[in-house]
This record gives sequence, structure tokens and C-alpha cells, in this order.
Amino acid sequence: MKALLLIPIAAALACGTLTAGAAEPLKQQLVGTWSVVSFVNENEKTGKTTKVFGSDPKGYFMFDAANHFSINLLRPGRPKFGRRDLPLPGESRAALEGMIVMFGDYKVNESENSISLQIIGGSFPAWDNTNQKRFITINGDELTYKNPTPATGEGTAVVTLKRAKAASE
Repeated sequence: MKALLLIPIAAALACGTLTAGAAEPLKQQLVGTWSVVSFVNENEKTGKTTKVFGSDPKGYFMFDAANHFSINLLRPGRPKFGRRDLPLPGESRAALEGMIVMFGDYKVNESENSISLQIIGGSFPAWDNTNQKRFITINGDELTYKNPTPATGEGTAVVTLKRAKAASE
């Protein structure tokens, strides 16, 4: 009788061990703050790659456990406004073209390696209250974020991100 009781316990322990060794779900891997390393448009037809935000883009992509996200991406070297906080005619365009900002809620599709972004608001008013799909791959502390329909041109926008370290480091 004792031997029969030990079989389910041993099986449960074995399954627990196997489960513990399995990779974390994409959703769990995604949660956190990611620092932008690069942003390029890849044109599959021509093979051309364009660094849309220059060679050293700045920004954070943040995904929390409650399914909220915030994306802030800037091109370094954007011209300063002539009146500090109030742009002169023509200065707004350069500022806007050098940034992508959006926030809202997200859902992960584990089988597609994708996320659906329910954008509440952003730097492009046409994005407000829209759903957009992105494809992601996470390898350790590196995240590749692909947008097949970028506002920055034809092709696919590919953003490479690294898990951000604590601000004190």
C-alpha cells in the first residue's frame, strides 16, 4: 500500500522538476524595462537597412505584469527649441519626427511570439485607440521587437533592446 502511495508522489515530484526546468512563458520574460540599443528599418525587397533614429537611439520600452506598456524612443541630436519650451514655426516637425511615444495595454500571444498593443495614446494621433501587432523574440537579456507596418517607412522596423539595469548601476 505504501508503495502505491509513493508512485503518485514520485510522479508529481518528477513533473515538478521538469516544469521548473522549462523556459518561462514569453509574458513573464517580457515584463520589465528594456533599453533601446538599435532601431533599423529592413526593406526585404531591396535588402536596404536604414538607421531611422541614427546610430545611437535612446529610449525605454516598459511592460508591467498588469499588461500596461509605455514606449519612449528618441533620436539624439534633435534641435533645441529657440524659446526653450515653446517651439518657433518649423521646430515642432523636427521634434516630432525624432520621437515615437505610446502607451496603453498589451496582450501576449505565446504561440505567435507576438504582442497586441491596445494604444491609448501616442505621438501619432492616428494611433490613438488602435490595436497594433508586434513580433518579439527574447534571448536572455536581449529583446528583438519587430513592427511589420512601421510609420517610419516601408519594410520592417526592427528594434533591438537590452534589459535595463537599475538606475544606480
